[in-house]
Amino acid sequence: MAMKPLIGCVLAALFVAIGAFGGTVTWICSTGDKPWQTMPSQSLVGARSDTSPEVRITPYKTFQTIDGFGGCFNELGWVALNRASPADREHVLSALFGNNGCAFTMGRLPIGANDFALSWYSLDDSPGDLALTNFSLARDKKYLIPFVKAAMEVRPTLKCWGSAWSPPAWMKTNTNYSRGSLKWEQEILHSYATYLARWVEAYRGAGIQVFAVFTQNEPNILNVYPTCLWSGPQLREFVADYLGPTLRDRKTKVELWLGTLNGDPSNGGDNVNDRVVTVLDDPTANAFITGISFQYDANRQIDSASLLYPDKKLMQSETECNAGENSWDDAERLYGLMRYYFENNANSYFAWNMVLDDTGMSSWHWRQNSLITVNHESGQVIFNGEYFVMRHFSEFVKPGAKRVLTTGVWGDKIAFLNPDGSTVLVMANSANQPLTVVLNVAGRSDGGTLRVTLPAGSVNTFEFPPR
Repeated sequence: MAMKPLIGCVLAALFVAIGAFGGTVTWICSTGDKPWQTMPSQSLVGARSDTSPEVRITPYKTFQTIDGFGGCFNELGWVALNRASPADREHVLSALFGNNGCAFTMGRLPIGANDFALSWYSLDDSPGDLALTNFSLARDKKYLIPFVKAAMEVRPTLKCWGSAWSPPAWMKTNTNYSRGSLKWEQEILHSYATYLARWVEAYRGAGIQVFAVFTQNEPNILNVYPTCLWSGPQLREFVADYLGPTLRDRKTKVELWLGTLNGDPSNGGDNVNDRVVTVLDDPTANAFITGISFQYDANRQIDSASLLYPDKKLMQSETECNAGENSWDDAERLYGLMRYYFENNANSYFAWNMVLDDTGMSSWHWRQNSLITVNHESGQVIFNGEYFVMRHFSEFVKPGAKRVLTTGVWGDKIAFLNPDGSTVLVMANSANQPLTVVLNVAGRSDGGTLRVTLPAGSVNTFEFPPR
């Protein structure tokens, strides 16, 4: 199995730096040619009175709670994974969902076909079947459900949420899976709300823990793959009068989220008023909504949403897909995106394709990145840079952690306080040369200070033990 120089990086024991006062620190470093390195020993010392740290972490100043990390289960991912040997497939699942890997605790699911399905389908393709007599998970039982169940062998407590890319074609204005809108007819609206509720019930019946359903994948885009356009007023009415009441009346006890929201290309994605405010300023709709999720091109909305609706959870539901190159530049950009979203109070962060074959090609003929690729001929597995960057956060930042204050002149940094009291700092050196930096965790009896030299073009995680 090829693993971009590194079976040792995936399996290696974490490095322990022995501190001057008995404290221990874990330091993991990744660069483009040497991902997931254990680094030379450094000692915790007291801060010097004549030196100001470039990075200061204040664990007692906390912000949002972190719910966790995950990725999307797609049909093409399961097909690619099954090209690997059984042993390699098991290793990949452990690397994604195991505690000594990305430690994903959540997963995303498409409701019907998405753009990385094998082909178009919905859960009821019988025109006019308003009663959903022919609703079926038959297709999902071939690909998506086995994928989730395989992940649950590693992470039995895995929690999943779902969003539709398109309603059944017969419910749409153009009777086509691509483009178009939902027919704005009362009987269709009732039936579609029931369709989404039935998905929750059916997946739970299959033994999968579904905690949330989302209103629509990217309601502001029309493309050749499964899509559906929703205006802000349509989302408001559907949530307030149809979907919210249906989920309540069927006693699903499932969370309803507004999302997954994409940006408006005409204004760079910065139009929080368009759908977020339109829906959530309506008291009836607002009462049904637990959280708001943002896709790769809606990043300029999350800061405003956080200020306007501090009672709502926030999610980055799909990171940037890129173009299938799986480069270290893409990985460094992922670090910056993760830092940005968490600095703007995101509670969770999701990769898009967890696994693809080495072509990265969708059924609708464009290439995208994935955390892990499987050679479509040999079955060899490659862990890409974005896998390691995601893991720099997701392995160390546990569910229930809180983001904490970081200050100092070093800009590429973010830190978290875990429920067990350990402090996690993730930071990057994007320069083309090594740079030395002094780190300090405030309030520690062991001094809490490290002086380290970060390799050029690196992403680093430091884990300080409980005080």
